[in-house]
Amino acid sequence: MTSINSKIHFILLAGGDSLRFSSNSNKLLAKFKNKNLLNYNIEFIKELKFKKISLVVKNIKKTDIKSNNDLEIIKGGKTRSESVKNALNKSNFKSKYVIIHDAARPLNSKKIINEITKNLINKKYDCVVPYNKCSDTVVVKHKNLDRDKLKLIKTPQGFLKNKITYLHNKYNKKKLNDDSQLFRYEKNKYKLKYILQNEINIKITYKGELETLNKLIENNIFVGIGYDIHRTIMTNKNNLLKLGGAKIKSKVKVISHSDGDVILHAITDSILGALSLRDIGTYFPNNKKNLNRNSIDFLNYALNKMNSKKKMINNIDLMIVSEEPKINPHFKKILDSISKNLNINKNIISIKATTNEKSGLIGRGDFIACWSNISLRDS
Repeated sequence: MTSINSKIHFILLAGGDSLRFSSNSNKLLAKFKNKNLLNYNIEFIKELKFKKISLVVKNIKKTDIKSNNDLEIIKGGKTRSESVKNALNKSNFKSKYVIIHDAARPLNSKKIINEITKNLINKKYDCVVPYNKCSDTVVVKHKNLDRDKLKLIKTPQGFLKNKITYLHNKYNKKKLNDDSQLFRYEKNKYKLKYILQNEINIKITYKGELETLNKLIENNIFVGIGYDIHRTIMTNKNNLLKLGGAKIKSKVKVISHSDGDVILHAITDSILGALSLRDIGTYFPNNKKNLNRNSIDFLNYALNKMNSKKKMINNIDLMIVSEEPKINPHFKKILDSISKNLNINKNIISIKATTNEKSGLIGRGDFIACWSNISLRDS
């Protein structure tokens, strides 16, 4: 629906006093994902290809954002409904549809905006409103309300522009909590659509809410690279070659102090690297104790370190270089084994395989190698 978005008027409300947020700061200038709430919203709206954006602010002179062909700045009113009315009546943008959103709701959703535009344009609704279900107990004067009947109304909301403008002007004395309220005054006259939104869509009112939200979305990423290479020889019999913990039948035999699993060795080193630890040889040197040792032991050592530092695997990307054995016939078996040994979903594992085109030591079939690139995040 992004192609139609360029023709829709988008009103972003940022004209509040922020009195409940802080006595001496504007919440819309507070940091969210390393940007202030205002800039974060505007960038998100522009990413969805909206070209008719009205930013409603209390004090135009104090706004660092400059107007341009896609963005106009309109002075807000004393109340939220006055600010919306100003944007509807004073905007230079002409359009059939309008979306109105509170800048204090930074967890905007592309999915819900697409649903709004689809219901406005294709299904001909006059008013489209997202809502969440209420999962908490609600008490009024010591009596519980039936929460199954409650709708927690959210923004953004979509409207036929001429109708929302008419209703705002008609009920200009009414104190509104949200714009869809106008359509509920005359619910039998207009087509209303409520869309259930399962994503979190909180409105930042208090400073503690933004601090908590920033902690929830904080996602530190740690990246590590691992590499391993082992000499191989061709034999006249089938050997059990270990790749990613899986046992593969092959005429190739790996020459190694341990069991020679290049994939698990590379993964182990990449995890250790992401944790800023040293390489696998530091912790498992070529001594008698580690002779023919199962590479799962090395991997589990790295995973235990990862868990103790409260990290988890975000994704892993593997590149295997081998003339023999060919990797693709064993792809599923290797993928299943890696997923099981790392205890992660297969959809965050990428396995790529190539040959060295008969070039060099690997190309002559004398070696097999693997690169592992891994990213970890806070668990």
